[in-house]
Amino acid sequence: MRGTLGVLLAWVILGLGAGSAYAHGNEIHVIGEIASLEGKVLTVKSRDGKSVAVELTDRSEISKGKEKEPATLADLTPGERVVIHARKAGEKLQARTVQIGKAKAGGGEKAKSGS
Repeated sequence: MRGTLGVLLAWVILGLGAGSAYAHGNEIHVIGEIASLEGKVLTVKSRDGKSVAVELTDRSEISKGKEKEPATLADLTPGERVVIHARKAGEKLQARTVQIGKAKAGGGEKAKSGS
């Protein structure tokens, strides 16, 4: 009886875990700082230090700030923090949305010096 209860409990735990893993559909989330933008390929240095390339398409929506104001490619500058919702397209990631946050204090090209 204990073995059956253990197996049942394991299935319940695995089922709940699988449900939360797909809470946002089949999108892949890329969170980090912009390392570069070359053409329409945005390279992001993720929280774990890996570089992730994400392709921007004509359908990619770019916004900035808490109010999610519309933004453009020109707003995607190195050092800016971003959250990207992307989908796999073959071997590539394609951005559905790119949300720009704030650059780290003292980092990135937009940082101002105190002179």
